[in-house]
Amino acid sequence: MCRMARSVVVKHRAAGLAGIVVALLSGVVPARAQVQLSLPGQTVAPGGSVVLPVTWSSGNQSVTGIQFDLSYDSTAITLGATVGNGPRNSEKGLYFTDLAPGLRRFILVGLNQAPIPDGILLILFANVRSGARGGEYGLGFENVLATDVSGQQVTTSAGDGTLTVEGSAGSGPRLQTDGVLNGASFLPGPVSPGEIVTLIGSEIGPAYAQQPDGAATSAVLDGTSVIFDGTPAPLLYAASSQINVIAPFALYGKDTTQLQVLNGGGDVIAELTVPVVPASPALLTANSTGVGQGAILNQDSTANTPSNPADKGSTIMLFAIGGGQTDPPGVDGMLAVDLLPKPLLPVSVQIGGLDAPVAYEGAAPTFVAGVLQVNCVVPMDAPSGYAVPIVFTVGQATSPSGVTLAIR
Repeated sequence: MCRMARSVVVKHRAAGLAGIVVALLSGVVPARAQVQLSLPGQTVAPGGSVVLPVTWSSGNQSVTGIQFDLSYDSTAITLGATVGNGPRNSEKGLYFTDLAPGLRRFILVGLNQAPIPDGILLILFANVRSGARGGEYGLGFENVLATDVSGQQVTTSAGDGTLTVEGSAGSGPRLQTDGVLNGASFLPGPVSPGEIVTLIGSEIGPAYAQQPDGAATSAVLDGTSVIFDGTPAPLLYAASSQINVIAPFALYGKDTTQLQVLNGGGDVIAELTVPVVPASPALLTANSTGVGQGAILNQDSTANTPSNPADKGSTIMLFAIGGGQTDPPGVDGMLAVDLLPKPLLPVSVQIGGLDAPVAYEGAAPTFVAGVLQVNCVVPMDAPSGYAVPIVFTVGQATSPSGVTLAIR
């Protein structure tokens, strides 16, 4: 039976033999549902920021990879992005590049045939410049491609989004409620003591990106500072739309914290009440997107990659954040040199769904307090592959899925 006939038999089984015959004679084959990408429309004031989920529907097709270009007005808007739970759970990596001003290409693909489930594909953080004129700004999809498990292209449609800018500068939100992100997974959520946190907003920091000069951290970067319940936090990076900060270890034992961003005059320009949890673990990744190949070293201290996989039974080194309070208690901004504190809570690792014995868990030597190193043994019966899933657990909290390891 030809491929068309097989397709017709499957799709018309309920219609009975007459329906099949009619379809075959007429040459009509029912159309398959299309993959659909969509963006919402939102309103924001100049100087404000919004969270925009890129949602999609697979049309009941097994789509394993997606690529699209997004056009926007780069003179008025800056964009950031993190991966939705669907691609993370199907172990897809995020790759992006700017093809031209106002045209960014996104690719979500993995070294597997796992389909991407329906839902949120990406989360965009759109920041509108304070000088942006009022009106509608389009967010347009271009060159949308999707492939199935056989590598065949799948017909795809997309619904563009819009940002409507209205009001006066400063009247919109300056620090997004969903803009408090884990610095490794880039997912929003509660913070934990010692966690590296990425703050997303608009005009929350200096106009030009700043980093500490001659030190790992700084309490102030070009006048910008961040405090948690009045405790100054070490800064790693500060710019108009993003600040990377380390949550103080003084959050230990708290349920919530008041996070405040201050300007050079000591005025509070943005604040949020944020939940606090004992631990919020996440593994660092090689491409700094929170998904894909982990930032992992093999036993010989070379980088773990698909072309340089780890041997079964060997010891690998993972790097993570969000381990919570340590023993002895962590000191904000201190480098791990002589003293290597360990997490108070128990630590475990699973590779390919199997327990990986932990040989060391504690501060990463020479790194700032809050960065953890975990040495574990690759199980002898672990699966081989270029992208074997790996997760890291501290207490009752487990790192988000989507991080992988290459095993010989």
